Amino acid sequence: MSMVSLLASLVMAGAGCVAFAAIAVTVRAQLPAVRKLLADSRALAADREFLVEITTTSMPAEPRMPVRARRAAVRVVRPVPASAGPRLRAAA
Repeated sequence: MSMVSLLASLVMAGAGCVAFAAIAVTVRAQLPAVRKLLADSRALAADREFLVEITTTSMPAEPRMPVRARRAAVRVVRPVPASAGPRLRAAA
């Protein structure tokens, strides 16, 4: 019976080594993709910082000419005399 337990232990250890090798091969194969993903992430962070920098509120620029208040336009309404009603023309 000790031979069966030794064989089972060796099978389990072998399966662990094969799993570790598969993980290592996968990581090594995907390393360029991971590097590209990290570079894209850094580029997006730089773009975000740039956009925040150009869209932040800043002090308003000084006006070139002094600004003065404009008067509101006032309409002149002339009263209509009471005797001047609508003039009707005769039909021809």
